[in-house]
Amino acid sequence: MEIRTLETFQVVAQELNMTKAAQKLNYSQPTISKHIQSLENEIGTTLLEKKGGKYFLTLAGEELFKHSTNILREVNLLKKIHPEHGEKYKIRLQGHDYYLFNYFLPILKSVVAKFPTVSFQLDGTNNETAIQRIIRNEIDLGIVSGNIASSDLLYEKIGSEATALCISSEIYKESIDIEYYLEKYPIVIDNTEKYSYESFFLKSVSTPTIIHCSSDEVVQEAILNEKMIGIVRTGRLKKYIQSGEIKILKQLTKSEPIHIVMNANRLDNKYINQAFNAICYRFKKNQTTSRELAWKK
Repeated sequence: MEIRTLETFQVVAQELNMTKAAQKLNYSQPTISKHIQSLENEIGTTLLEKKGGKYFLTLAGEELFKHSTNILREVNLLKKIHPEHGEKYKIRLQGHDYYLFNYFLPILKSVVAKFPTVSFQLDGTNNETAIQRIIRNEIDLGIVSGNIASSDLLYEKIGSEATALCISSEIYKESIDIEYYLEKYPIVIDNTEKYSYESFFLKSVSTPTIIHCSSDEVVQEAILNEKMIGIVRTGRLKKYIQSGEIKILKQLTKSEPIHIVMNANRLDNKYINQAFNAICYRFKKNQTTSRELAWKK
């Protein structure tokens, strides 16, 4: 017995009119008749009778109508089961490599402990791409820096950082003017990120040599090992700055927020919610956010 033949019978039993049933189901009348005949052959009895040009349900038809109503109700409930309730679910995470390491990796263990069948896909990218992909539901969670203005997104501040001109402590001398460094050492910039540094160089006497790359990790290595200056977000270099291995020549921007971000229409996804809130709990332990309250409900 096929679901579609039961659906056809259900509509015919309600309408008791083949023409109306065909219009409602977008079937031809011969198709409707074929479905009814198939059910009658399978059950072994007549379901519909025609008297005086009108259709009536037989006793068997009335009984089948009651059962088919319950069966189709259950089928519709099954169709509404979200894919996330299956055996496996993959959470897609995106952000700068440093953000993935610093903010995502520490919470993966706790999420997997609660949902053992959840897996993760981590991809490095810049802020702009991460935001666009979250809006398009191509990824589930992103870590981005800077201010966010979109009603399509839910986000919480989990940190802050500035953009700075940095150099290795091995070649740094406090008494030397910054112009000396700009003239002597090339500047490496992560070209995948949008930094506001042009106005600073306009004020400079020297015209620095700019080297573009596609990774903030390359900038870090250039500063530490290649005697170059780097323009980079200070969060990535935090441990080196704190240890004194890297010195800040010039802070180019004010401190900007770092956010954990998700699409507002994924609020009903418990796996994404759990990962989102795990990050909030870890980096905002003393603050109960509106998003956390939504999860607790």
